[in-house]
Amino acid sequence: MEELEALADPIRKEVAVVRKKIDADNKELKPLGHTCQKKEREYKEALKAFTEKNKEKVHLITKLMELVSESERLRMKKLEELSKNIDSLH
Repeated sequence: MEELEALADPIRKEVAVVRKKIDADNKELKPLGHTCQKKEREYKEALKAFTEKNKEKVHLITKLMELVSESERLRMKKLEELSKNIDSLH
């Protein structure tokens, strides 16, 4: 009987083994796919937060440079006034 079945489908066992492996792979792939989607979402959120924080930093650096420049300008103006006052005393 087994010989007759073997003649009817000589690679039936191999087909069954391959199908089992495919099913096992599918079971493993599903959670891995979910993990990939979750990690991709987390990456995009982290990248967005990083980009926004970096823009904020650039804005603050620009503001700091403006403030330092204004401070220097005011100090120079004050020094000039002091210098004029000293000159006028002599």
